[in-house]
Amino acid sequence: MRDYSKFRASIIKLRSAKHFKVTNSNGTKEAWRWIKKNKWLNIGQPLTEREFGAIVKAINRLYVKRLLEGHDIMLPCRMGKIELRKYKARIKYEDGKVVTNLPIDWKRTLQLWNEDNESRSNKTLIRRETKEIFRIIYNRQSANYNNKTFYQFSASRAVRQALSEKIKNNEIDAFLMGEYELH
Repeated sequence: MRDYSKFRASIIKLRSAKHFKVTNSNGTKEAWRWIKKNKWLNIGQPLTEREFGAIVKAINRLYVKRLLEGHDIMLPCRMGKIELRKYKARIKYEDGKVVTNLPIDWKRTLQLWNEDNESRSNKTLIRRETKEIFRIIYNRQSANYNNKTFYQFSASRAVRQALSEKIKNNEIDAFLMGEYELH
């Protein structure tokens, strides 16, 4: 049996350099450039890029706080809603395979892989045992803009982890959505 911490580090590649760069998305710098080019915020004294970034960060913090309190976020200018919803856990047996929407319990899966090489080579996964699955959804139904399919929302890892802690401690609940199709 191997040392679990070294095994885990090798599997999730802790020692390798990670380069995260979003190349197909507009961020605050692009927004700032557009605003400056089109003279959109020329009210009294012009805003600096640093002040604009501070305003965006403050608003984002308010949105996160609201989401962690269990409320929906209505985006301005009819851009839609960010909602927390839950679905019932489903386990089906189709065409000789088990199909489920349960999330993977990576801690227990890696411990199993560390102890059993056959499980690792077969890529056996351990799923979490839960009755409900929570999701953060970007609801475009009330949005009023073109090409809605090109926009998406992805919560940061820190937000997802904080939300998970609140859900585990039963501090947050969400609306139960109807049937959820398995992929």
